[in-house]
Amino acid sequence: MKFTNHALFRMQQRGIDENSVASAILNPDETIDSFGRRKLARKTIGDKTLEVVYIKEDDIIVITVYWLEET
Repeated sequence: MKFTNHALFRMQQRGIDENSVASAILNPDETIDSFGRRKLARKTIGDKTLEVVYIKEDDIIVITVYWLEET
């Protein structure tokens, strides 16, 4: 699993660790096809939902990571 610089920056900014990201991708509550080859993995952690945007090629490339907010 590889992380873009953007993903690493956002993870640090948002207090999200690599284990949580890996858990969301490898054992998601929900996976959604996004535009292009991107996928969205969602995983509930505690009382929040983590969303990970990634591409699966030879390896998984994490593009960005964020907590979903209720609307």
